[in-house]
Parts: sequence; structure tokens; C-alpha cells
Amino acid sequence: MPDQYETRDLRESDIPALSTIADDTLFPGETLGEMVAPALAGESEDVWRVVSRGGALVGFAMAQPEPMTDRTWNLRAIAVSPELHGGGAGSVLLSAMEAAMSARLIVIDTTQLPEQDRARQFYTARGYTHVSTIPEFFGAGEDKVTFVKFVDEARR
Repeated sequence: MPDQYETRDLRESDIPALSTIADDTLFPGETLGEMVAPALAGESEDVWRVVSRGGALVGFAMAQPEPMTDRTWNLRAIAVSPELHGGGAGSVLLSAMEAAMSARLIVIDTTQLPEQDRARQFYTARGYTHVSTIPEFFGAGEDKVTFVKFVDEARR
């Protein structure tokens, strides 16, 4: 099934379709244009990728290099249309992101909330290791759960 998906860099024309996916999964879609603008203008090192199936956009991801580190990147967002969860699009997108970053280490933060159970399982199944939980980091009752993966042992 994953071979039915294709990835590429995000384009400005993708924003309306991806805003709907953002609304359905991560954050208000209306903020996506502002978030993407620096990367599209070549003013940041952020990596934005999209995944499509049959020409239709079905997901996106974004990562940023962590300042003052040796090739550590933070995967800030990864989202796939909810009706495709479990169908391989997220795996294809994550692999594309890992390849697009010049990373030695990738960090992913999520929460302990039940609605993030699948995300935590997804990261673990793809070789990410749970390394920390910071109680109430995001607010009362919402912990920060951090996963990491060394993506290139030769660069370690």
C-alpha cells in the first residue's frame, strides 16, 4: 500500500488543501500559510513535505533544525487525513522527512493524552525511543512526551 503514495516539497498552492488536514488533525488551518511563508521564501531551513495519493494531497510534515546542536532536528508537525490513518501515508511521509533532513538526531514531542495514543505507537513502531516526559509542560494535565531517533549512526 505505501507505494501508492508520493512525497514532495510543499508548494504555496498546497496550502488550502493542507489547511483542511491541519483543521482535522493538529491546529487551526488558517495559521498554516503564515507558518509556511518563511520556508517558501527561502528565509528558513525548515523542511516542509507533502504526501499525496492519486494526485490528491493527504498529509504534510514540518521539521526545524535545533539551534546550537550538532544536526539535531525537531519534527514539529506530521499530519495525515484521518480517514487514511493506518494506511501507510504517515510512514511514507516520515521516511521522506528523515531523508530530507541533514539530521543526526530527530526529536518528536507529543502528549500523554489518550487522543495521542496512536501517534506514540506510530513513533515507537518506526524506531523512535521514548526518552522523557515533562509533567504539565503544555498546561495543567498535559505532559510533554519526547521521542528521539538517531537516523544516521555514522554521523553519531
